[in-house]
Amino acid sequence: MGYVDAHTHVWFKEALPKDFFFNDSGYEYTPPSVQDIIKEMDSVNIDYIVIIAYPSREIWLTKEDFPINMIRVVKEYANRFSIVGGIEPNKLSLNEAKEWLEKQYEAGVSGFKLHPVHSHVKPNAYRDEEGGLKQLELLYEFAQDHSLPVIIHTGTSVFLKARNKYADPIFVDDIAVDFPRLKIVLAHMGRPNYVPTAFQLVRIRKNIYGEISSIPPKKLLEYLPRIEEISYKTIYGSDYGGPGIKGISYNLKEFLSIKISEKAKFDMASNNPRALYKPL
Repeated sequence: MGYVDAHTHVWFKEALPKDFFFNDSGYEYTPPSVQDIIKEMDSVNIDYIVIIAYPSREIWLTKEDFPINMIRVVKEYANRFSIVGGIEPNKLSLNEAKEWLEKQYEAGVSGFKLHPVHSHVKPNAYRDEEGGLKQLELLYEFAQDHSLPVIIHTGTSVFLKARNKYADPIFVDDIAVDFPRLKIVLAHMGRPNYVPTAFQLVRIRKNIYGEISSIPPKKLLEYLPRIEEISYKTIYGSDYGGPGIKGISYNLKEFLSIKISEKAKFDMASNNPRALYKPL
């Protein structure tokens, strides 16, 4: 049994909207080919990768059809890819939110992502005291009812239209309490500003999982010196496709070289992600 890279933005050109390449994110992305990615995966014994194809009208000019288009592109290699979708709950009507969640589920997504910093919405905005956004409540209810995880971005983002006031993982605590059967993944563990908060939430909430993508592996123990305490419910991911990530294979090699137990490494890079995300 090989490894799983549980957080990538390997976005193939055929799945992207035409105006994606004219976005003003401040970041230039060059799409790889499916064959090149599979070859790189094979070089380091990665069985499959999770591609997060989330809607972001402000940053990437992507919408809710993005994950469905991604599934169509990779379906020939279904056992090598797991696709995570999502909605922008503050940009859709309640009926539209319901329709897109159902369409993505029927297409075969393995989970949903909410990007508070890119969508400009608090993760707990469904609560009455936070605005009562019913579309967001629907997202969590749908995921919980269909046994799909929800990934929530935590920590700052460098892109030009990101709103980093939404980056604090503490807002996720409400979700863990209100949706106790929902599996919640804290992407990036709140790096760099909110790592202690993220670590504590993973420790004390049974349904919150840690995820270390975008943290340089060689600095992981600086950010999370007690990582082995939560390794049984923490997931490895590279964040490849994002700024500063050299490659899927390079990042995995760096991770496997850090000085923690082999069991902790294999749990994070194989056992744990397999339990959450299934390939197509």
